[in-house]
Amino acid sequence: MTYMPADDERGGGIQVIARASSILNALGETPGGMSLGQIAKAVDLPRSTVQRIVNALAHADLVRADRPNGVMLGPTLLRLVAKVHTDVVAMVDSHLAELTKHLNETVALARGSGRELAMVHVLVAERDLRVVPRVGTTVPLHSTAGGKALLALESDRHVTELMGRTFERLTLRTVHSRSALLRELGSIRSAGVAYDEDETEVGIASVAMAVDTILGKYAVSVVLPTARLPAQRERIVASLQRCKDAMNSEIGKL
Repeated sequence: MTYMPADDERGGGIQVIARASSILNALGETPGGMSLGQIAKAVDLPRSTVQRIVNALAHADLVRADRPNGVMLGPTLLRLVAKVHTDVVAMVDSHLAELTKHLNETVALARGSGRELAMVHVLVAERDLRVVPRVGTTVPLHSTAGGKALLALESDRHVTELMGRTFERLTLRTVHSRSALLRELGSIRSAGVAYDEDETEVGIASVAMAVDTILGKYAVSVVLPTARLPAQRERIVASLQRCKDAMNSEIGKL
């Protein structure tokens, strides 16, 4: 005889899954770790309920509850996330390679990690004067074209909560106030493209577009010496748009 759970039992199971999902999402937004009280406030649940769900998630290694900084995402979940990144790279590598070949400039695929932009995949241009970012390195969201492109996908309220009011000024051209960043993000939303001209490092520029896919939000950036940007700007933007469209077709647009 097949066991069929009652409606209230099924409903309870769905509620637990929804609550666990909310907790995991909150932890994903705070990679430095959260206390049980902070989680409870973020997901609007009693602390005792959060404690029970966190214990269950920890048992499955989906979170780590024994960290000095509080509860963090666990190794099982991080392995799944890493596999998704690997799959995305495999799916879009040919489109990124075509972009690199067409422009003869370095192309980087990145995604957000807290207040940082993490390099997931880099294709380096075959020319003497080139920019070579390394996979795994992180740079601030507020100073990079890729970071600003990703921030422009979010609401101003979310950006403010994530980034705070003031930011590190890496060069004289770095955006270093909330109001200036929000103004620039408004322009990026209208234009669909973001720029970094000597904002992260003097002499280096990047042009980026965000790709919001069913497997996550990514930024595709063309990275080059600042001196080469003026003559190539329009060509880079058009080529990035074609690459973005191809990636959306390959992965699936959210």
